[in-house]
Amino acid sequence: MEYTSEAPSVVEQIDSIMRPSDTNCSGRSGAPSAKEFLTNLERFQVVLLTIAGVFALTVFGLAFVHWYHVYSFVSIETRRNKLYWLITLFPVSTVCCLIGMIAPRTSLIMTSLGILYYLMCLFVIVSLCRHLFGGRKSFSKSLRFDSRLINFQSPPFCCVMPCLPTAQSSERNIRRLEWLVLQAPVIRALIMVCDIIAVAEMRESAKAFLRYSNIFAVGSLLLAIFGVHTLARVTSNKLSDYCFMTIFRFVDVSLLFFTSQEPIIFQNILRLDLIKCGRLLSAQENASFMCNFVIICEMSILSVLATILLTPRRNAMFDNCGASETSPPLHGIEESDTVDNNNLQSRIRDTHVIAT
Repeated sequence: MEYTSEAPSVVEQIDSIMRPSDTNCSGRSGAPSAKEFLTNLERFQVVLLTIAGVFALTVFGLAFVHWYHVYSFVSIETRRNKLYWLITLFPVSTVCCLIGMIAPRTSLIMTSLGILYYLMCLFVIVSLCRHLFGGRKSFSKSLRFDSRLINFQSPPFCCVMPCLPTAQSSERNIRRLEWLVLQAPVIRALIMVCDIIAVAEMRESAKAFLRYSNIFAVGSLLLAIFGVHTLARVTSNKLSDYCFMTIFRFVDVSLLFFTSQEPIIFQNILRLDLIKCGRLLSAQENASFMCNFVIICEMSILSVLATILLTPRRNAMFDNCGASETSPPLHGIEESDTVDNNNLQSRIRDTHVIAT
Protein backbone atom coordinates (compact mmCIF):
# COMPACT_ATOMS: atom_id res chain seq x y z
CA MET A 1 0.00 0.00 0.00
CA GLU A 2 2.86 2.33 0.80
CA TYR A 3 4.40 1.79 -2.64
CA THR A 4 1.19 2.51 -4.55
CA SER A 5 0.58 5.72 -2.60
CA GLU A 6 4.03 7.05 -3.43
CA ALA A 7 4.05 5.99 -7.09
CA PRO A 8 1.75 8.77 -8.35
CA SER A 9 3.87 11.41 -6.66
CA VAL A 10 7.00 10.14 -8.43
CA VAL A 11 5.23 10.24 -11.80
CA GLU A 12 3.98 13.74 -11.07
CA GLN A 13 7.50 14.89 -10.19
CA ILE A 14 8.91 13.49 -13.45
CA ASP A 15 6.11 15.12 -15.42
CA SER A 16 6.67 18.47 -13.70
CA ILE A 17 10.36 18.36 -14.65
CA MET A 18 9.60 17.66 -18.32
CA ARG A 19 6.56 19.91 -18.68
CA PRO A 20 5.65 22.55 -16.07
CA SER A 21 2.14 22.39 -14.67
CA ASP A 22 -0.40 25.09 -15.40
CA THR A 23 -0.59 26.55 -11.90
CA ASN A 24 -2.44 29.64 -13.08
CA CYS A 25 -5.11 27.72 -15.04
CA SER A 26 -7.37 25.84 -12.67
CA GLY A 27 -10.48 24.00 -13.71
CA ARG A 28 -9.44 23.33 -17.34
CA SER A 29 -10.87 20.09 -18.72
CA GLY A 30 -8.58 19.94 -21.76
CA ALA A 31 -7.79 21.63 -25.04
CA PRO A 32 -10.78 23.01 -26.97
CA SER A 33 -11.91 21.70 -30.33
CA ALA A 34 -10.87 23.59 -33.45
CA LYS A 35 -14.40 24.99 -33.94
CA GLU A 36 -14.66 26.17 -30.34
CA PHE A 37 -11.18 27.70 -30.46
CA LEU A 38 -11.67 29.55 -33.76
CA THR A 39 -14.99 31.05 -32.63
CA ASN A 40 -13.45 32.40 -29.42
CA LEU A 41 -10.09 33.72 -30.58
CA GLU A 42 -8.32 36.38 -28.58
CA ARG A 43 -6.93 39.42 -30.35
CA PHE A 44 -3.28 38.34 -30.27
CA GLN A 45 -4.26 34.90 -31.59
CA VAL A 46 -6.04 36.47 -34.56
CA VAL A 47 -2.91 38.52 -35.33
CA LEU A 48 -0.57 35.53 -35.03
CA LEU A 49 -2.81 33.28 -37.14
CA THR A 50 -3.03 35.95 -39.85
CA ILE A 51 0.75 36.43 -39.97
CA ALA A 52 1.28 32.65 -39.90
CA GLY A 53 -1.12 32.26 -42.83
CA VAL A 54 0.82 34.84 -44.87
CA PHE A 55 4.14 33.16 -44.09
CA ALA A 56 2.64 29.75 -44.92
CA LEU A 57 1.53 31.02 -48.33
CA THR A 58 5.08 32.31 -48.86
CA VAL A 59 6.50 28.87 -48.07
CA PHE A 60 4.03 27.17 -50.43
CA GLY A 61 4.80 29.64 -53.23
CA LEU A 62 8.55 29.17 -52.90
CA ALA A 63 8.08 25.39 -52.73
CA PHE A 64 6.33 25.57 -56.10
CA VAL A 65 9.33 27.51 -57.47
CA HIS A 66 11.69 24.85 -56.09
CA TRP A 67 9.56 22.09 -57.60
CA TYR A 68 9.63 23.81 -61.00
CA HIS A 69 13.43 24.11 -60.87
CA VAL A 70 13.85 20.44 -59.98
CA TYR A 71 11.34 19.30 -62.60
CA SER A 72 12.86 21.47 -65.34
CA PHE A 73 16.59 21.36 -64.64
CA VAL A 74 17.27 17.89 -63.17
CA SER A 75 17.35 15.23 -65.87
CA ILE A 76 18.19 12.17 -63.74
CA GLU A 77 14.96 10.73 -62.40
CA THR A 78 16.51 9.08 -59.34
CA ARG A 79 18.03 12.37 -58.24
CA ARG A 80 14.84 14.25 -59.03
CA ASN A 81 12.74 11.94 -56.85
CA LYS A 82 15.07 12.44 -53.90
CA LEU A 83 14.96 16.21 -54.30
CA TYR A 84 11.15 16.13 -54.31
CA TRP A 85 11.28 14.81 -50.75
CA LEU A 86 13.58 17.63 -49.68
CA ILE A 87 11.72 20.51 -51.33
CA THR A 88 8.50 19.49 -49.57
CA LEU A 89 10.18 19.57 -46.15
CA PHE A 90 9.43 23.22 -45.39
CA PRO A 91 5.80 23.02 -46.59
CA VAL A 92 5.13 19.85 -44.58
CA SER A 93 6.58 21.28 -41.36
CA THR A 94 4.68 24.53 -41.96
CA VAL A 95 1.39 22.67 -42.45
CA CYS A 96 1.98 20.64 -39.27
CA CYS A 97 2.56 23.82 -37.26
CA LEU A 98 -0.38 25.66 -38.84
CA ILE A 99 -2.77 22.79 -38.08
CA GLY A 100 -1.36 22.68 -34.54
CA MET A 101 -2.22 26.37 -34.17
CA ILE A 102 -5.75 26.04 -35.56
CA ALA A 103 -6.61 22.79 -33.76
CA PRO A 104 -4.82 22.77 -30.36
CA ARG A 105 -5.84 19.17 -29.65
CA THR A 106 -3.75 17.96 -32.59
CA SER A 107 -0.55 19.76 -31.60
CA LEU A 108 1.31 16.73 -30.20
CA ILE A 109 0.28 14.43 -33.06
CA MET A 110 1.19 17.01 -35.71
CA THR A 111 4.59 17.52 -34.07
CA SER A 112 5.20 13.75 -34.18
CA LEU A 113 4.14 13.65 -37.83
CA GLY A 114 6.49 16.53 -38.67
CA ILE A 115 9.40 14.85 -36.91
CA LEU A 116 8.69 11.62 -38.82
CA TYR A 117 8.96 13.49 -42.11
CA TYR A 118 12.19 15.15 -40.98
CA LEU A 119 13.70 11.77 -40.15
CA MET A 120 12.72 10.43 -43.55
CA CYS A 121 14.41 13.45 -45.13
CA LEU A 122 17.58 12.71 -43.15
CA PHE A 123 17.70 9.29 -44.76
CA VAL A 124 16.98 10.88 -48.16
CA ILE A 125 20.04 13.10 -47.56
CA VAL A 126 22.16 9.99 -46.98
CA SER A 127 20.66 8.32 -50.05
CA LEU A 128 21.30 11.43 -52.15
CA CYS A 129 24.94 11.45 -51.04
CA ARG A 130 25.34 7.81 -52.05
CA HIS A 131 23.62 8.53 -55.37
CA LEU A 132 25.97 11.42 -56.20
CA PHE A 133 28.95 9.12 -55.67
CA GLY A 134 27.42 6.45 -57.91
CA GLY A 135 26.60 3.87 -55.26
CA ARG A 136 27.98 2.67 -51.94
CA LYS A 137 30.91 0.84 -53.53
CA SER A 138 31.98 3.92 -55.50
CA PHE A 139 31.36 6.02 -52.39
CA SER A 140 33.78 3.90 -50.37
CA LYS A 141 36.33 3.71 -53.20
CA SER A 142 36.34 7.49 -53.63
CA LEU A 143 36.90 8.12 -49.92
CA ARG A 144 39.68 5.54 -49.70
CA PHE A 145 41.31 7.02 -52.81
CA ASP A 146 41.72 10.27 -50.87
CA SER A 147 42.58 8.44 -47.61
CA ARG A 148 39.51 9.89 -45.92
CA LEU A 149 38.72 8.19 -42.61
CA ILE A 150 35.36 8.24 -40.82
CA ASN A 151 35.64 10.60 -37.86
CA PHE A 152 33.12 9.96 -35.09
CA GLN A 153 33.53 13.35 -33.39
CA SER A 154 30.11 14.46 -34.58
CA PRO A 155 27.10 16.16 -32.98
CA PRO A 156 25.10 15.87 -30.89
CA PHE A 157 27.08 14.02 -28.19
CA CYS A 158 30.47 12.98 -29.63
CA CYS A 159 31.79 16.33 -30.88
CA VAL A 160 33.60 16.96 -27.56
CA MET A 161 35.31 13.55 -27.42
CA PRO A 162 38.75 13.86 -29.10
CA CYS A 163 39.76 10.39 -27.87
CA LEU A 164 37.34 8.61 -30.21
CA PRO A 165 39.09 6.43 -32.83
CA THR A 166 38.57 6.79 -36.56
CA ALA A 167 37.34 4.06 -38.89
CA GLN A 168 38.10 2.99 -42.44
CA SER A 169 35.73 4.26 -45.14
CA SER A 170 34.65 0.75 -46.05
CA GLU A 171 31.30 -0.25 -47.50
CA ARG A 172 30.46 -2.02 -44.27
CA ASN A 173 31.08 1.05 -42.10
CA ILE A 174 29.16 3.30 -44.49
CA ARG A 175 26.25 0.85 -44.40
CA ARG A 176 26.28 0.92 -40.59
CA LEU A 177 26.04 4.71 -40.58
CA GLU A 178 23.16 4.49 -43.04
CA TRP A 179 21.35 2.10 -40.71
CA LEU A 180 21.81 4.55 -37.84
CA VAL A 181 19.86 7.06 -39.88
CA LEU A 182 17.28 4.60 -41.21
CA GLN A 183 16.27 3.29 -37.77
CA ALA A 184 14.93 6.69 -36.71
CA PRO A 185 11.91 6.97 -39.07
CA VAL A 186 11.07 3.30 -38.45
CA ILE A 187 11.03 3.75 -34.67
CA ARG A 188 9.17 7.07 -34.98
CA ALA A 189 6.51 5.38 -37.15
CA LEU A 190 6.06 2.63 -34.55
CA ILE A 191 5.74 5.24 -31.81
CA MET A 192 3.12 7.09 -33.86
CA VAL A 193 1.11 3.87 -34.21
CA CYS A 194 1.27 3.43 -30.44
CA ASP A 195 0.18 7.05 -29.99
CA ILE A 196 -2.85 6.55 -32.24
CA ILE A 197 -3.84 3.40 -30.35
CA ALA A 198 -3.43 5.24 -27.05
CA VAL A 199 -5.62 8.13 -28.21
CA ALA A 200 -8.29 5.72 -29.47
CA GLU A 201 -8.35 3.72 -26.23
CA MET A 202 -7.53 6.29 -23.54
CA ARG A 203 -9.04 9.47 -25.03
CA GLU A 204 -8.11 12.46 -22.86
CA SER A 205 -6.00 10.28 -20.56
CA ALA A 206 -3.59 9.60 -23.44
CA LYS A 207 -2.01 13.04 -23.12
CA ALA A 208 0.63 11.85 -20.65
CA PHE A 209 1.37 8.78 -22.79
CA LEU A 210 1.96 11.02 -25.82
CA ARG A 211 4.41 13.14 -23.86
CA TYR A 212 6.42 10.17 -22.62
CA SER A 213 6.49 8.45 -26.02
CA ASN A 214 8.09 11.56 -27.53
CA ILE A 215 10.72 11.52 -24.77
CA PHE A 216 11.55 7.86 -25.50
CA ALA A 217 12.04 8.71 -29.18
CA VAL A 218 14.77 11.25 -28.41
CA GLY A 219 17.50 8.58 -28.28
CA SER A 220 16.59 7.33 -31.74
CA LEU A 221 16.58 10.90 -33.06
CA LEU A 222 20.03 11.60 -31.60
CA LEU A 223 21.47 8.46 -33.21
CA ALA A 224 20.10 9.54 -36.59
CA ILE A 225 21.59 13.02 -36.21
CA PHE A 226 24.93 11.48 -35.27
CA GLY A 227 24.91 9.17 -38.30
CA VAL A 228 23.99 11.82 -40.85
CA HIS A 229 26.48 14.34 -39.43
CA THR A 230 29.28 11.76 -39.57
CA LEU A 231 28.56 10.95 -43.21
CA ALA A 232 28.10 14.58 -44.21
CA ARG A 233 31.40 15.68 -42.66
CA VAL A 234 33.43 13.00 -44.44
CA THR A 235 31.98 13.99 -47.84
CA SER A 236 31.83 17.79 -47.44
CA ASN A 237 34.75 18.59 -49.77
CA LYS A 238 33.89 15.99 -52.39
CA LEU A 239 30.38 17.29 -53.11
CA SER A 240 30.97 21.03 -52.93
CA ASP A 241 29.93 21.54 -56.59
CA TYR A 242 26.55 20.03 -55.76
CA CYS A 243 25.99 22.35 -52.75
CA PHE A 244 25.43 19.18 -50.73
CA MET A 245 26.51 20.69 -47.41
CA THR A 246 24.23 23.68 -47.98
CA ILE A 247 21.27 21.35 -48.53
CA PHE A 248 22.27 19.34 -45.48
CA ARG A 249 22.55 22.47 -43.32
CA PHE A 250 19.06 23.59 -44.31
CA VAL A 251 17.62 20.23 -43.24
CA ASP A 252 19.75 20.17 -40.10
CA VAL A 253 18.92 23.71 -38.95
CA SER A 254 15.22 23.35 -39.68
CA LEU A 255 15.16 20.08 -37.70
CA LEU A 256 16.79 21.93 -34.81
CA PHE A 257 14.13 24.65 -34.99
CA PHE A 258 11.29 22.14 -35.22
CA THR A 259 12.32 19.85 -32.36
CA SER A 260 14.31 21.92 -29.86
CA GLN A 261 12.55 25.23 -29.34
CA GLU A 262 9.56 24.07 -27.32
CA PRO A 263 11.44 21.88 -24.79
CA ILE A 264 14.44 24.21 -24.47
CA ILE A 265 12.98 27.72 -24.81
CA PHE A 266 9.22 27.71 -24.29
CA GLN A 267 9.20 25.22 -21.40
CA ASN A 268 11.67 27.42 -19.54
CA ILE A 269 9.52 30.47 -20.28
CA LEU A 270 6.63 28.56 -18.74
CA ARG A 271 8.68 27.82 -15.64
CA LEU A 272 9.26 31.56 -15.26
CA ASP A 273 5.48 32.05 -15.49
CA LEU A 274 5.85 34.45 -18.43
CA ILE A 275 3.12 32.76 -20.49
CA LYS A 276 -0.33 32.91 -18.94
CA CYS A 277 -3.46 30.92 -19.59
CA GLY A 278 -5.99 32.40 -21.99
CA ARG A 279 -9.71 32.34 -22.53
CA LEU A 280 -9.66 28.73 -23.71
CA LEU A 281 -6.03 27.62 -23.80
CA SER A 282 -3.90 26.70 -20.82
CA ALA A 283 -0.43 28.18 -20.41
CA GLN A 284 1.09 25.01 -21.89
CA GLU A 285 -1.21 25.18 -24.91
CA ASN A 286 -0.48 28.88 -25.38
CA ALA A 287 3.24 28.05 -25.36
CA SER A 288 2.71 25.42 -28.07
CA PHE A 289 0.63 27.92 -30.06
CA MET A 290 3.41 30.52 -29.94
CA CYS A 291 6.11 27.95 -30.68
CA ASN A 292 4.26 26.80 -33.80
CA PHE A 293 3.99 30.43 -34.92
CA VAL A 294 7.73 30.97 -34.46
CA ILE A 295 8.54 27.80 -36.42
CA ILE A 296 6.35 28.93 -39.34
CA CYS A 297 8.21 32.26 -39.44
CA GLU A 298 11.55 30.44 -39.40
CA MET A 299 10.48 28.05 -42.17
CA SER A 300 9.58 31.02 -44.38
CA ILE A 301 13.00 32.60 -43.79
CA LEU A 302 14.76 29.31 -44.56
CA SER A 303 12.69 28.94 -47.74
CA VAL A 304 13.81 32.37 -48.94
CA LEU A 305 17.45 31.58 -48.14
CA ALA A 306 17.22 28.22 -49.92
CA THR A 307 15.81 29.92 -53.01
CA ILE A 308 18.78 32.31 -53.06
CA LEU A 309 21.62 29.96 -52.11
CA LEU A 310 20.52 26.91 -54.12
CA THR A 311 19.69 28.62 -57.39
CA PRO A 312 20.16 26.18 -60.33
CA ARG A 313 22.96 28.20 -61.95
CA ARG A 314 25.14 27.78 -58.84
CA ASN A 315 24.41 24.12 -58.26
CA ALA A 316 25.72 21.18 -60.29
CA MET A 317 22.74 19.17 -59.05
CA PHE A 318 20.72 20.87 -61.80
CA ASP A 319 22.48 19.29 -64.76
CA ASN A 320 20.10 20.70 -67.39
CA CYS A 321 20.84 24.27 -66.37
CA GLY A 322 24.49 24.21 -67.51
CA ALA A 323 25.88 24.42 -63.96
CA SER A 324 27.20 20.87 -64.00
CA GLU A 325 28.92 21.02 -67.37
CA THR A 326 32.16 22.15 -65.77
CA SER A 327 31.86 19.86 -62.75
CA PRO A 328 34.30 16.95 -62.94
CA PRO A 329 33.00 13.51 -62.03
CA LEU A 330 34.02 12.07 -58.67
CA HIS A 331 37.20 10.20 -59.70
CA GLY A 332 35.58 9.18 -62.97
CA ILE A 333 32.49 7.86 -61.24
CA GLU A 334 29.28 8.77 -63.02
CA GLU A 335 25.74 8.62 -61.68
CA SER A 336 24.42 5.26 -60.51
CA ASP A 337 21.92 4.99 -63.36
CA THR A 338 24.73 5.37 -65.90
CA VAL A 339 26.92 2.87 -64.07
CA ASP A 340 24.15 0.27 -64.04
CA ASN A 341 23.47 0.78 -67.74
CA ASN A 342 27.17 0.43 -68.61
CA ASN A 343 27.46 -2.76 -66.54
CA LEU A 344 24.38 -4.20 -68.21
CA GLN A 345 25.68 -3.36 -71.68
CA SER A 346 29.09 -4.90 -70.95
CA ARG A 347 27.44 -8.12 -69.75
CA ILE A 348 25.36 -8.30 -72.92
CA ARG A 349 28.50 -7.84 -75.05
CA ASP A 350 30.37 -10.55 -73.10
CA THR A 351 27.47 -12.96 -73.54
CA HIS A 352 27.37 -12.24 -77.26
CA VAL A 353 31.12 -12.86 -77.63
CA ILE A 354 30.90 -16.19 -75.79
CA ALA A 355 27.94 -17.26 -77.92
CA THR A 356 29.80 -16.50 -81.15
